[in-house]
Amino acid sequence: MKKSKLEIRVGARGWQYSDWAGEFYPDDLPEDWRFSYYSNEFHTVLVPYETLALYEVDDWVDWAEDTQKNFTFYVEISGTASWSEVKPYLESLGAQLKGVVVVIEELNDVDALASLIKHLKSMTPVCIQRSGDAVSDQDMKTLQACHEVNECWNGDSEAPVWGYGEAAILLRDINEQNTPDKLRQIMEKGMEYAGKCDAIALFFTGAAPKMSDMRTARTITDLLV
Repeated sequence: MKKSKLEIRVGARGWQYSDWAGEFYPDDLPEDWRFSYYSNEFHTVLVPYETLALYEVDDWVDWAEDTQKNFTFYVEISGTASWSEVKPYLESLGAQLKGVVVVIEELNDVDALASLIKHLKSMTPVCIQRSGDAVSDQDMKTLQACHEVNECWNGDSEAPVWGYGEAAILLRDINEQNTPDKLRQIMEKGMEYAGKCDAIALFFTGAAPKMSDMRTARTITDLLV
C-alpha cells in the first residue's frame, strides 16, 4: 500500500477551540500562545477563512517565522473572495503555504471563480470543496476538469481520484466514525488514489476536533509511510 515519497500530514481546521482547554492546552496557557503550543505537536493546520481575516498580515508573517521549518499551512477561502483580498495573506506564509481549499457554495460568477483559481494555482496547489447542495456532482467534475484541481474528500463518499499534481486534502468531521480501523482504511484508500500528489493533508473539522482522533491518525500515518 505504500506510495514512495508520499507525505501524510495530520492536523485540524483551526486551533482556537475552548474544548481543548485542559484536554490539550494547559488551563493557564494564554490564548495568544495557543498557536505556538499547537504547532509544537501538530505540524500542519487548515486556517479557516474567518480566522485568516481576524489578524493582520504581519501577524501571519510572525507566526510563520516562529514555527518549525517543517510546519505547513493550508488556507481555506471562499469561492467568492477576490484575489487582491487574499493574496497578501497567502504571500505572508511564504514557502510554508502548501495548499488552498476553495469553498464553493454556488456558481453565480463562473468567470470570477476561474480567475481566482488561476491566480491561486500560480502560487500554491488548490483543492475545491462544495458547501451545501447548490453545486451538483456534474458541476464539480466540470470544475475539476476545466481547472485541473482536485476535490476535497470526506473519507466516506466515493473514493477520490486525485489525478492532478495538486493538493490532496481529506476533511474528516468529528461526527463521523473515527475508530482506528476506520482511519486506517481511509488513509490507505487515500494513498491508493493520491495520483501525482506528493502529500495528503488530513484535517479534522467540526465544532471541536477530538485530540484523541488526531493523535490516533498521526500514529497510523507514521506506520503507513
